[in-house]
Amino acid sequence: MLLFLAEPCIAKDKLPEPFQILPQPRNIELLSEEGLAYGSLANLKIIGEFDRPVMGEILSLLTESNTSDSGTLTLKLDSSGKVPNSHESYVLTIKNGAVEIIANGKAGLFYGCQTLEQLLEDARDFKATVPSCIITDYPDYVYRAVHFDTKHHLDHIGYYYESIDRLARYKINAITWEFEDKLGYQTQPLIGAPQAISIDEMAALTRYARERNIEITPLVQGLGHATFILKHQEYAYLREIESNRWAFCPLHEGGYQVLFDLYREAIEATPGSKYFHIGGDEIGNIGLCHRCKPTADEKGTFELNLYWLNRVSEFLVEQGRIPIFWGDMPFQYAGVWQTTREEEDSPELWEAGLIKLDEVIDRFPKTGVFMHWNYQTCRQPGNERALEWLTNNNLNTMISTGAQSGPAALFPSDDRTGKMTDRGLTAIQSSIQLAYKKGIDGELTTGWDDRSPHMETYWRGFIASAEYSWNTQGRDLDEYQKAYMQREFGPDASYTDLYLQLRAAALFWETSLVRKGNRMDNENALFQLPGIAHWVSEEGREGEKDQSTYIDLIIDLPNLSHPGEWTKKYKTRLEEAKKQYDTYKSTSKKLEDLYKVSNRNRYHWKLFTGLNNFQISAPRLLLALEQCDVENKSKREAGYAEVKESLDDFDQAWVELKDVYGKTRFIAYPENYVADRYYHFASQREDLTWMIQVEELLYPLVNKWLEENMVR
Repeated sequence: MLLFLAEPCIAKDKLPEPFQILPQPRNIELLSEEGLAYGSLANLKIIGEFDRPVMGEILSLLTESNTSDSGTLTLKLDSSGKVPNSHESYVLTIKNGAVEIIANGKAGLFYGCQTLEQLLEDARDFKATVPSCIITDYPDYVYRAVHFDTKHHLDHIGYYYESIDRLARYKINAITWEFEDKLGYQTQPLIGAPQAISIDEMAALTRYARERNIEITPLVQGLGHATFILKHQEYAYLREIESNRWAFCPLHEGGYQVLFDLYREAIEATPGSKYFHIGGDEIGNIGLCHRCKPTADEKGTFELNLYWLNRVSEFLVEQGRIPIFWGDMPFQYAGVWQTTREEEDSPELWEAGLIKLDEVIDRFPKTGVFMHWNYQTCRQPGNERALEWLTNNNLNTMISTGAQSGPAALFPSDDRTGKMTDRGLTAIQSSIQLAYKKGIDGELTTGWDDRSPHMETYWRGFIASAEYSWNTQGRDLDEYQKAYMQREFGPDASYTDLYLQLRAAALFWETSLVRKGNRMDNENALFQLPGIAHWVSEEGREGEKDQSTYIDLIIDLPNLSHPGEWTKKYKTRLEEAKKQYDTYKSTSKKLEDLYKVSNRNRYHWKLFTGLNNFQISAPRLLLALEQCDVENKSKREAGYAEVKESLDDFDQAWVELKDVYGKTRFIAYPENYVADRYYHFASQREDLTWMIQVEELLYPLVNKWLEENMVR
């Protein structure tokens, strides 16, 4: 449903510096009257029968009265056509020291107050007067969601409440919450983790969010991505393949009984919500058991996929929820999914694929929503073909982009080169703009937990999605960056290329201490599929390989009988280590300065400081080892001292990183947690030490190397 104005737009002016509203409003008309000084508002007048909306720290201080004089904020519901046709639209007028917000619905009043709160923050921070103006505002996208993924970690409940306030500030109106085992299921209690959020607490959080115009949509994975259920031996009989925990058998009735129990309780935990996300992506390993093989042989595995999809969708419709499911599998079936990521067009492939898609289109759930995901810029010809096929066939469609993804997940994405393969702000802006042109008005910005980055690393992307899903013709990315810094951290917070530098540093950390590849990539032998091999704690576990299996995958150490050979072997890596160490001096100072000048969200910079101090340990160790790889005895001894100091610094940085992570998240599972050996690197331990498994292998060898060489 694309929105339209009830009357023509007013002239679009621009607020003078220093005022920055995020997301950028649709229309601003500057007036010649007196504006609004910070602190001059004292009263709140409500016209109509509605409760006072939730307000920020400034507006919440206003006391209610019936006055209409200067210093009064008036809130009014108005259905006369003065406000654009959306329950989230509003018109905010500032004139002669008074403010009026009129809206069609309570959501619009809430958003008008959020805009006013931002203006008053700037007036306070910059000691400036808010200019007299009329702001007419409404969203392009009806559904503007972000994704909380709790598969590998759980944050403190207080942090979730704070996050809801933060999202509401930027007019995000939905959260897709991927529970996996982090909801305290009662009918299937084995599935919920020991520290899971209770159903009652989740229901309270849902009500809190709704008061801020945010709907929480539960996501409970189903046919595939089912390791959080099938890891338990008690549910092994439901697996498609006995030795594989990934997928349910789609024809085993017991699987539906389990899933429907989880669905009912996820619905109970999110009272009043409209949607229910069932996942359904990346489904493999079906059509192999004795129940499924006859169908797969006769009609193909996609027939089994459709059977599951319709069964669970029908159940959810009966429960009063609209199902949402990932949209990759139909395109996988048709053989065209890969083209949505390729820069070259494949018209012949699509011509064949469309025949397959048209054969099954009538069997897709009519009440469900296809969520088409692509974490690149989405301008690939194949991706545009996919969107056009979905909308041309009148399928309910939303799109999904990513707050960040790919390697170097310690820090946020900042890829702004304009390439189709970019992931980050470019992709968020581009994908949202393209989908809107195709007639789509629902989007989700994901925050995947595959590498389990800290929640703070998602916020820059989350807020960018708020900017462009509200106003698809919002600021350019550089202007967005300025507005983001001002809104999130305060008037003096700015930087140049900091995130780019931190991202490059994290990428080097991921690659620097392994012989080849990336310590977290599944192409690397360090990162194995479930049931084959895993990183494990020192004591090992039954059926899993010991750490010693992986010793030959980390870098070797200098052979001082042949000084210089190691340095020559790792010449390129050492050059990058020097570069990163020099950059660290700069980023450390920038982070320190940002922490000092920010008057909001200082924790963000404290966390990034901890991460920066942590990642530099890898290049520092390499440079210290290089100092040892010489013939000169005195220089070599100085190098030994540097190696010792680098190891000590790592230990200190690790302690500090655990402490700063622990401010917002649980960094260890309880002892009675059943391990979920997912194929993601972050699932290989039950505490935060999955981050340092390379160091745990290498550093004891470095200490032994020191002892052996220092006595010579």
